[in-house]
Amino acid sequence: MGSSAKEEARIADALCKAVLERKLAPGSKLPEEELAQIFRSNRAKIRRVLLSLSRSHIVTLEPGRGAFVSRPSPQEARDVLASRRLIEVSLLAHPYRKLSAQGATRLRRIMAQEAEAHEAHDAIAMIYISGQFHLTLIEELGNRVLKSITDELILRMSLIITMYERHNTTCCLSSDHHDLLELLLADNYAEASALMARHLEGIESCLDFHREPVTTTILSQILKPLRD
Repeated sequence: MGSSAKEEARIADALCKAVLERKLAPGSKLPEEELAQIFRSNRAKIRRVLLSLSRSHIVTLEPGRGAFVSRPSPQEARDVLASRRLIEVSLLAHPYRKLSAQGATRLRRIMAQEAEAHEAHDAIAMIYISGQFHLTLIEELGNRVLKSITDELILRMSLIITMYERHNTTCCLSSDHHDLLELLLADNYAEASALMARHLEGIESCLDFHREPVTTTILSQILKPLRD
């Protein structure tokens, strides 16, 4: 990866982190010139970053208006969850391959990280790590195409949970992850699939689609610490 690509990846990571940590509110405007100044970059690179993030639905590009942090609608949230159910529930019922010992070790490592985030009451880390559990599950049981599709869905889901999660709730229960792993190791795919269906339904039940988004904050106050 060249220096330009590395710089753009760093900027994209900083913007994603600010969104998922609820520092950049849904609907926040992302002016190219201001971002270029904040990240000590140029507008061409910023434009490429915003275009890349728009493909992941983290950023919305509006002709004549510019770029904004995406603000997924309740229907979009339901569509993303429905798409995840189609993939994840079906895959657990009919996996491409059995879960390997190495795969189980990877999942247990992620579950340990989940426990640490829960102990620390780090809600943002919990959202991210939960997504990694699901992605790793797809990678271990499915194929690269399914993982690529699910990667985008889970990133979009992270934004949706960040925006709509009810206060004092945890959308993705780590106890379900433990039970899923045990069922897969026992080759009980029917029960694992049924649990995944209930698990994803539980995520949707934790979302409050009437919740008001946080107030937009000045970009330079949020992103300046992330540029170094």
